[in-house]
Amino acid sequence: MSKSKADAILHPVRMKIIQYLSRGPATGYAIVQALPDIPQATLYRHLHVLDKENVVHVIEEKKIRGAVEKTYSLKKDGARIHAGDFAQMSEEEQIQLFTTLYFQLLDQTEAYIKSNPTIEKDPFGFNRLDVQLTDEEFSDMRSELAQIYEKYHQKSKENNGRKIQLYQIFLPEQEDTE
Repeated sequence: MSKSKADAILHPVRMKIIQYLSRGPATGYAIVQALPDIPQATLYRHLHVLDKENVVHVIEEKKIRGAVEKTYSLKKDGARIHAGDFAQMSEEEQIQLFTTLYFQLLDQTEAYIKSNPTIEKDPFGFNRLDVQLTDEEFSDMRSELAQIYEKYHQKSKENNGRKIQLYQIFLPEQEDTE
């Protein structure tokens, strides 16, 4: 992954655009309406950066009253940072990436809690589970989880159910070096 692609993905405004497009293709106008805290000119400037870095692409253009309306979509794996990409990032970029994710999660959790939720009825929860697995068992578990996530991600595109965000972090215990 190029440094500029990592920078493109890590920018807070572009992260919001990426998250919105993760639901499916959308016109620039639809994105502007969905993200009212981002001025229109700013949003289009950031869409241009994401397009240039191959994170998003234009899948359709329509002429409407003399203007061209573009429909944007995430490129397959365009916003994904793979292990090899992560390994090529500097330690500072790796920490920045995780910090960005962490603060987005914190902001969304805070907004949810302040919204007077019905926690006992809502699909809200978090936990920590320690597992001790061989490399092969971990690989199997990760593959099985990916299949489950993909199954329900595809289902979410087919129905009008409630959006639920899933975060997953695998954090290996550090080995003692003594």
